[in-house]
Amino acid sequence: MQALVREAPERPIDRRFGIVFPKPEEIAKLSPADKIVASLLAQESGVASPVKVEQPEDEDDDTPAPPIASIETSAPARALGENDIRVGSTSKGEPVGVDLPKLIDGRLLIQGNSGAGKSMLLRRLFEQGFGRVQQLLIDPDGEFSTLKEHFDVAVLTAADISRVGGNAFAKHLREHRYSAVLDLSDATSEDRLDLVADLAEGLMLVAESHWHPLLVLIDEAQTLAPHYDTGDVTADTRKRSTAMLADLMGRGRKRGIAGVIATQRLAETAKAVVSKATNIVVGRTIFDRDLERAGALLGFTLGHSRALRTLADGEFLAIGPAVAGPRRVRFKAGPVVSRHKGAAPVVMAPPAISAADAAAMLLQVPDAAPSSASPDQRQKGKRGPGWDAREDQIIKAGYTEKLAVRVVVDRLEAAGFRRRSVSGVSTRAHDLGLVSAAFKADWCEEEDQILVDAYAREVKIIDITHLLADAGYDRGRVSVQMRAIALGITRDRVNYWTEPEKAIAIAGLNAGKPYREILQDLRDAGYHRGHTSIFKFASKNNFNRTPDPWTHEDIERLREFYAKKTPVKEIAAALGKPIASVRTRASNLGLKQRTAWTEAEYELLRKASEDGKSLVDTAAEIGRPYVNVARQAAVLKLSFRQNRPISERTPT
Repeated sequence: MQALVREAPERPIDRRFGIVFPKPEEIAKLSPADKIVASLLAQESGVASPVKVEQPEDEDDDTPAPPIASIETSAPARALGENDIRVGSTSKGEPVGVDLPKLIDGRLLIQGNSGAGKSMLLRRLFEQGFGRVQQLLIDPDGEFSTLKEHFDVAVLTAADISRVGGNAFAKHLREHRYSAVLDLSDATSEDRLDLVADLAEGLMLVAESHWHPLLVLIDEAQTLAPHYDTGDVTADTRKRSTAMLADLMGRGRKRGIAGVIATQRLAETAKAVVSKATNIVVGRTIFDRDLERAGALLGFTLGHSRALRTLADGEFLAIGPAVAGPRRVRFKAGPVVSRHKGAAPVVMAPPAISAADAAAMLLQVPDAAPSSASPDQRQKGKRGPGWDAREDQIIKAGYTEKLAVRVVVDRLEAAGFRRRSVSGVSTRAHDLGLVSAAFKADWCEEEDQILVDAYAREVKIIDITHLLADAGYDRGRVSVQMRAIALGITRDRVNYWTEPEKAIAIAGLNAGKPYREILQDLRDAGYHRGHTSIFKFASKNNFNRTPDPWTHEDIERLREFYAKKTPVKEIAAALGKPIASVRTRASNLGLKQRTAWTEAEYELLRKASEDGKSLVDTAAEIGRPYVNVARQAAVLKLSFRQNRPISERTPT
C-alpha cells in the first residue's frame, strides 16, 4: 500500500494540497489487510474511502467490530536458520527468530511499558538460548530466579558478587563460560549501580583469549542507566554505571558480547546505552515521550506511533538485521516453561474488618524504638548509602592526625570500603562535627611574607603554591587567592601590552605582515604573545585584515592564468591574493592545471626505467613535478628504487 502511495502523482502530505490515492485497478489488487489500511488512511484524512471493506454476511449488526490497530506490517517472517533462536510467531503462524551472530553484531533493544510482556520475551530468549550460547541475565528485581527450577543455571545474589568483586566475577564468568542469573534485589540502588559498573568494566577488560560469544541480558535498564538524576544514587555512581554499560553496548561486539537491553521507559533510559542497538523490538507503549522515540526507531511518523498503544500483551513489532531485516514484522512472543514471579497478584476481596477494629489493632503494635543516631549524624535529604560506624572511626582518626582529606579517602578504600569522594568525606566530617586541620591552620608570618614577595614579583599563583611547598607549607590555589584578598595585595592579572610591544605590532600590521611573522618579531624582542592576543590587538586598533573580495576582473584574469598553466605562486603575486585564496577560488570555479599524459611522455618514463635513470632526472627530462612522475610510475608498476643514487635513498 505504501509503495503505491509513493508512486501516486501526489503524496497525501497535507490536506491543503489534496489527497491522491492509487488508481481503482491498483486498489483492487490490494490484499484485504492493505484495503483496511487504505480505508483507515482515508478516514484519518477526512475523505471518502477508495475501497469498501466487506463484513461477513452472518455477522450481527448489533455486535461492535473489534478494534483494528492501523500498523502496517506487511513484511513476512524470514525463514529460520540453524543460528536462530525462536522467540514467537506471526499471526499467520510463521516462526520469528533471532539470529545469534547478527545479534552479537547489532545488539538488541526491547521496549515495552509495564505489563506489555517485555520481561516474558527476555525470559523466552534466555530459555531458548540456554545451552546454545553463554548468557548472563542481570535481574534488578529478582524475577528470573525461577529459571533454576527448570534449567541448570547459577543464580547469584548481589552479596555473592560483592564478596569477590564485579571485576573478578566477570573474569571468572568468561574464563569458565557458564551461564548465570544475577539477582540484584538484595542490593541498594547505589550498590546495584556500582556492582553493574564493575561487572561491565570487567567483561570488557578480560583477556582476548576469553572473547567467546556472550549474551548479556539486562532487565529494567532504566534503573541501571537512567537518563536523568533519579535522586536515590549519587551523580558519580549514575554516570559511571551509564558509561560502563554504554561502553559494553558499543565496543562489546569485538569481544563477542551482545547486549540485550529491556526497558519499560525508553525516554528515561540513557541514550548513550540504547542508541548502540540496531535491532529493535517494541511492545505496547503508552506514554507520549516513549511513543515518539519508539516510533522513530521503527520508522513510524508520530501519528502512526500512537497505534503502539493498541498492541496486546506479549505482542511486539520488530525491525533489524537479527530479527526481521529492513522491514517490520509483528509477532506474538512464544510461551515460557519457567514460572514468572513478576506477575501481578490475583484480585481478591479484603477481609471484613471494621474501622474500630482496625484502630484497636493498630494500638497493639509496639512503639518504634528510638534511633541510636544523633540528629547530627542523620543524613536528612542525603542521597546514596549511609555511612558505616567503622568509616566514621577512620574519618575521626584521620582528622585527629591532621591528615589531608584525600589521604582519609585512600584509607577508607584501603580498609575495604567503597571509594568515597573528597567532597563526600568532607561533608560527612562536617556532620560529625569535625573540622579539617588545614582549615583551622592560620597563615603564619613567613607564609604571608612569601605571598607578598611573590605577588610583588607577579609570580603565577600555581608557582606561589610551589614556593610555599618548598618552604614546608601545603596551600592550594584557592587558599592563596583568598589570603591575598585578605592581605589586600590582589592585583589586576591581565597581561597588558607594553609600549615596545605595541610599536612592534603596529609596525608589522602597517607593513601587511602575516600574524605569524609579527609574533616572531615579538619573540625576537623577548615578548611572548599568541595568535588570539595579536588578533584582538589588531581588531582593537582598527586594523582590518579581511582580504579584498574577488571582482569579476580578478576572476577573468584567474581563468586566463589557469588556461596558460601559470604557477599558483605567480598568480597570487599578480592578483595580490593569498595562495590559499587563489586555490580555493579556482576549486570553486572548477579550474584545474592538470594536463593529461601523452603517449610520448609515457614512453619516456618507461625508457628511463629501463635505462636505469633516477626518478629525479626522469622528472626533469619529462618536465613534470617529481610527485606527479612518481605517481605515474607507481601506476605503471615501474620501479626506480634500484636506480636512485645513494643520496636519494632512505638511510637504514
